Amino acid sequence: MKNGLAGTNIYLAMLVIGIKDQLAYKLDYLLSVIFRFINALFMILIWTAIYLGTGVSSIRGFTLPDIYVYFFIIYALMGTTNMQLPDVIQEDIGEGSIAAAYTRPLRYPVQAFMRGAADDLLIIIFGTVPLFAVAVLISHVSLTLGTVLLLLTEILISYLLVNLIGFLIGMAAVKLINIYGIITITWSTLLLLGGGVVPLNMLPSVVQQILFFSPFPIMLYIPAATFLGTVGYGVIMTSIFTSIAWIAVLAVAAYVAWGKVRRQITSAGG
Repeated sequence: MKNGLAGTNIYLAMLVIGIKDQLAYKLDYLLSVIFRFINALFMILIWTAIYLGTGVSSIRGFTLPDIYVYFFIIYALMGTTNMQLPDVIQEDIGEGSIAAAYTRPLRYPVQAFMRGAADDLLIIIFGTVPLFAVAVLISHVSLTLGTVLLLLTEILISYLLVNLIGFLIGMAAVKLINIYGIITITWSTLLLLGGGVVPLNMLPSVVQQILFFSPFPIMLYIPAATFLGTVGYGVIMTSIFTSIAWIAVLAVAAYVAWGKVRRQITSAGG
């Protein structure tokens, strides 16, 4: 029991150290908030032009004010889909410091996760929270306890999915060395298929049905629609259970990938 607590304390200490290190870059986080705000406004301007140009008051249940709130929530949620983990792993592989993981009483995957989580936590504090606050102010939505719990569950599941995907991408750095292109493509795919450009319920029914069997909707669209109340409880629960299944699949894939990478490191003398 004491060893378990000691290990937990070490990981928490790594998280705290990571946060202290990242706080040296306060200006970066301020600029991140500003650019997310500008991006949200840019999407709002595009959709305002669409609504005013077509003369409609509602599209698939979304009014223009709903669209305003939707994109503020979308860009707030991007703080929880930041995908820092592959950057951490790529840096360690590039510097060769991943091999040193075997000289420490810490599992490397958890080490890398904690270091990425430090940056994620600060992005959530400085980026996600302010934009969510704007969404609440302009929507006048009265959030119930049930809705808040659903949102927290969806965000947690999204965070786990993003980090599992990020870990798998990070493992690819062993062979590819530079994975920034893969990270960019993955993030762009998440943005598009997660509802960051077009709310998913505005897509054709066949496309929606396919996407709702993927891990992407719960990362952006489902939480935003849950907040607005534009999605049914059945769809929410289906998305949650589907996403949990994806977590199980990706966790197994991550375990296998790490096993292969670990053997390569040890066989190379690490």
